[in-house]
Parts: sequence; structure tokens; C-alpha cells
Amino acid sequence: MDEGGCFIRWAILPGNARETWARELVADLPNVLGDRGFRWVEGVKTPPYRLRGGRQVETGWCPWMRRVRNWIETRFSVLVRSFGLHRLDSKRFWSFAARVNLILLAHDLVRSRALLKIAGVEL
Repeated sequence: MDEGGCFIRWAILPGNARETWARELVADLPNVLGDRGFRWVEGVKTPPYRLRGGRQVETGWCPWMRRVRNWIETRFSVLVRSFGLHRLDSKRFWSFAARVNLILLAHDLVRSRALLKIAGVEL
């Protein structure tokens, strides 16, 4: 997601995918925040974690990053609840990908307020 809350890149990975499989997807992005599963992926900022024995490993995570990550998680819950991302009944992969693309496009149009600007309404 970008600073305005619009999706700029997405990918479909299998449910059993390891986060390291997404290494190529985030390689050229300047700033990437992830959860603990991404701690093995180069260039992804993750929250600090503990090793066995209780020693905490610092990862360069700043306090403001938690708020940004929570905001991103909220955007995903909006996709599920408001745009029906959880109700994708597709028989083929390409129809599934097309439906996800349409949902993300609708979300970005609503989020960017482009439709309001086209209609001549300013908030």
C-alpha cells in the first residue's frame, strides 16, 4: 500500500507459502513492513522478537511502524467486510485473480475519492 491507502502491488500465494517465497515481490520496494514471519526476508522491517532463553532481537522497528501496520491491517479488514473479499466463489484461478483485481480497484477508487472528484463533490 502507498501512503494514501491505495494498493500498489499484490500477489497470490498458496496458503502454505513461506514468507521467504515473497522475497522477489518486495526486492525493489524501498520500505516494507511485515510481521514476524518476514524476519528472514532481506529488507523487510519486522517487530522485535525473542529467541529461546528470552533474549530480544532488535530489528530497527520504530514505535510509529506499529500504527502504520495496524492501519494496513484495517484496510484488509475493510476489503473483507465491505468489499466482499471473503465471498469469492471462483472455479478457475484467472476468474479469482480478476475478481480480486476488481475489488482492489473499487477500494482504490473509493479511497482516493476519485469518484467524488469526477462527480464534482468535494469533502
